[in-house]
Amino acid sequence: MKKLLIVMNPVAGVKKSNKYLAEIVSLFCENGYECQIHTTTVEKGADKIVEQYAFNKDLVVCIGGDGTLNELVTGIVKNNYTCKVGYIPSGSANDFANSLGISANPLDAAKDIINGKSTKIDVGLFNNRIFTYTAAFGAFTKTSYNTPRDLKNSLGNLAYVLEGIKELTDLHAFNTVIKNQDEIHEGKYIFGGICNSRRIGGGFVKFSKEIVDMSDGLFEVLLIKYPKNAAELMGLLMDLNTNNYTGNMFEFFTAKELTVLTDDNIAWTIDGEFEKGSNVVNIKNLHGALNLVINNEEK
Repeated sequence: MKKLLIVMNPVAGVKKSNKYLAEIVSLFCENGYECQIHTTTVEKGADKIVEQYAFNKDLVVCIGGDGTLNELVTGIVKNNYTCKVGYIPSGSANDFANSLGISANPLDAAKDIINGKSTKIDVGLFNNRIFTYTAAFGAFTKTSYNTPRDLKNSLGNLAYVLEGIKELTDLHAFNTVIKNQDEIHEGKYIFGGICNSRRIGGGFVKFSKEIVDMSDGLFEVLLIKYPKNAAELMGLLMDLNTNNYTGNMFEFFTAKELTVLTDDNIAWTIDGEFEKGSNVVNIKNLHGALNLVINNEEK
């Protein structure tokens, strides 16, 4: 019998997965899995649960949001576990799940794990911290961790939109130098995103599936310049609305490794959670580090 560890965040999103837990477990049991279930707490996150219980498991399933998945993947990668990972998204934004076409219906997501195939997905290393899909600074990045939980639970993605609009009234220019293997990007930017995802920030930034391959060993890097006047700001907002990153206000490129230099210890968001920055940040793509089970032809 195959061994399965289920790690659930009981307060993620609108808590919709909680009422499906018994059915989810039944599905896995009916398909030959011996299930062990643990819920996260403030004192014990998914990374600690994984470290303690995942060493002899064939499959580890995360039920939670992007933050819970980040913790779980951190536990998998840092302990060099080779087990397969499944994801049943139950957060408010679920950017990572949306990028891979993972169902928002908990039972359908569970069935897709049972019937799916493992795929090697890239993850990132931000100094010593693992991230599954994005490390970003500047405008629109505070919304994920500043938006009150009750607002996210009641409004979902709309809560991110409302919080993001507030940031437009207080844009900051960050003097930044970003070095990769081939070139240097230097300037004043209001946003910088190092991504392995088709959307970040609850959908404020979106990339087409033709642009993003989450298994190619490369990050997509998007830099947004500081608008000098109202016309540049309006043009920038129009391009963001249409997901057009070819204009003069954007710099877009791919890289497998980066060094980010800033004048200030700017705040970052790692998979939607706050991360204190430093004057020098090293970011590396860990090619194929996550053995994710998906049942999605679009992959």
